[in-house]
Amino acid sequence: MASSFSVRDGLVAGAALLLGWWAHGANRPVQAASPDMAYQLEGIGPTTSLSIYNAADHSIYVYPNATAGNAHLNCSYRFHLGSVGGPIERENCSVGSPYR
Repeated sequence: MASSFSVRDGLVAGAALLLGWWAHGANRPVQAASPDMAYQLEGIGPTTSLSIYNAADHSIYVYPNATAGNAHLNCSYRFHLGSVGGPIERENCSVGSPYR
């Protein structure tokens, strides 16, 4: 009797997986993989760092300590990527406002 529950649960989970795959549609970009912006969250706790790449201005924005402290985070600095093989420019972000 216990095995019938696991088979039934497996069939329900498989049906839900197939329904979700069918309903997601084709060629929908995930926000993290969109051509305009990508992000990376690294570490956990006070050493967490959130990096966001903005393709529009070829810059990587860095938010240190992303999971600790206040819920309002400011950009700490950005790296501007001019050209492949060229120098990387590091600029501090404005305090209290997003970098523009």
